[in-house]
Amino acid sequence: MSESHFVTVTMWEFITPMDRGERYEDPLIEALQEQGLGDVCGGGSQMSDEFGIEFVDIEIELNDLKQGLPVVLKTLMQRGAPKGSVVRFEHNGQRQEKEFGLAECVAIVLDGTTLPDEVYDGSDINDMIQEMLDAIDDVGELRSWWEGPQDTILYFFALDAEELWAALKPVVEAADRCQNARVIVRHGHEKLNPQEIRMPRW
Repeated sequence: MSESHFVTVTMWEFITPMDRGERYEDPLIEALQEQGLGDVCGGGSQMSDEFGIEFVDIEIELNDLKQGLPVVLKTLMQRGAPKGSVVRFEHNGQRQEKEFGLAECVAIVLDGTTLPDEVYDGSDINDMIQEMLDAIDDVGELRSWWEGPQDTILYFFALDAEELWAALKPVVEAADRCQNARVIVRHGHEKLNPQEIRMPRW
């Protein structure tokens, strides 16, 4: 009987459980089961008052660590796992961890309470988002958003956060709804040295 190896993956990304399953867990299950290497056995989300979901975990059971771990990392990287992600496992009685990931995030934190009423009433946020999507068509993607009690946060991802912000910046600077917004370039794990930019009020 083969020995089970339990692996935990932590990814610093706002992603709901349903989207996490579609983007990461389902492809991982398919890749592992296809080769008889293991299965996904759990997952969870760490909540943040400021950013909604701050990071997520995926728990994996492998019956062959040497063959299974590269499949886990390859699959998650192909699905766009963010930089700063970590995989933790035990090998030869020692706890080990490896950092991995490719994508970088630009989070746009929209002021939802302190702008003049005419800004909220006179602008359609969906039109603004479409302009952003058009601007980053060849650069990145909008993966998710969160509506909190005071802010709405848009989470954009690309291989290069600086390039992504350069594409988004003209739209953000021109949009009424982006006044007083906070833009966090390389949002995610603190090791990524995130840069915060505050947009002016007009």
